[in-house]
Amino acid sequence: MEVKTHSRIPHDLGNPLGEPWSETNAYILHDTAHWRDLNLKFVLICWRDYKLLVENNYDRESAAKVLSYFYKQSETIIRNALSEWDKDGDGMIENSGTADQTYDVWTMSGTSAYCGSLWLAALSSISCMAGELGRKGSQQFFEDVLTRAKQAFINKLWNGRYFKFDESSSNEGVIMADQLCGIWFLTMMQQNEIISGDQVLSALKMIHAYNVQQFASGKMGPVNGIYEDGSVDISSIQSEEVWTGTGYSLASFLIAKGKRKEGFDTARGIFETCWNRVGLQYQTPEAIYEEKYYRAIGYMRPLAIWAIHHALQMQTA
Repeated sequence: MEVKTHSRIPHDLGNPLGEPWSETNAYILHDTAHWRDLNLKFVLICWRDYKLLVENNYDRESAAKVLSYFYKQSETIIRNALSEWDKDGDGMIENSGTADQTYDVWTMSGTSAYCGSLWLAALSSISCMAGELGRKGSQQFFEDVLTRAKQAFINKLWNGRYFKFDESSSNEGVIMADQLCGIWFLTMMQQNEIISGDQVLSALKMIHAYNVQQFASGKMGPVNGIYEDGSVDISSIQSEEVWTGTGYSLASFLIAKGKRKEGFDTARGIFETCWNRVGLQYQTPEAIYEEKYYRAIGYMRPLAIWAIHHALQMQTA
């Protein structure tokens, strides 16, 4: 397997016990060049860092240089994704029928809510970058793609209450806790959320009612996947896990949308489990199971707890 593909973001910077200077990407389960979310999240953090750090701390000329660099890399990613991952030409990317994203044993087929929402956020971000740089032609191009992608996302996945996991019949009825990851990012950035506020609130209501409250008596945070009948999706190990980072980001999403009680109810399950039940607050795992097990301690994803602080600041600003 190729160590790292040109114009694709590496999963990591290598194994410290190996040769990280020459062997980027110690992760070997999949070729992460094909991961839909990893590459798109780079675009999101470029725009985030520019707006929250660079714009506020650099002089105008220096800030423009940084943004130009961010834009160049991000544009390459977006245009490659559009040409390689949008198979039906509707502006919305599709998954390959494999676990081609950070839920790396949970298969997604066709357009998926998780990757699709990240695609919408990435298109919005690259469009904003182009606008800041005065590249009107590129801005219009990305806005046009975004308009088509939004419509495809809604037409393919919206069922009137939440966004379906993906287009496959085998996943019909699965409610994913992370289905609006990209829209969460736009909310945290206080940008246009692309889809309607009613759809966002309806999806969040379903996630809290099912993934949070109907799992483990509502005391562990949101399970990644659950069916409408209240049974946990056990199609993969990751669908039946609670991801601490997903739980904290979902909590911040709820708080930012005015659902403070539901938000802290969601976060409380993660905190109580890690601190009081299993004693892992200072080596927080990525994943927790309803009984007996956890996975990947000392993980970075739980740093999403700071998004709760950001959501609270947004409401008092």
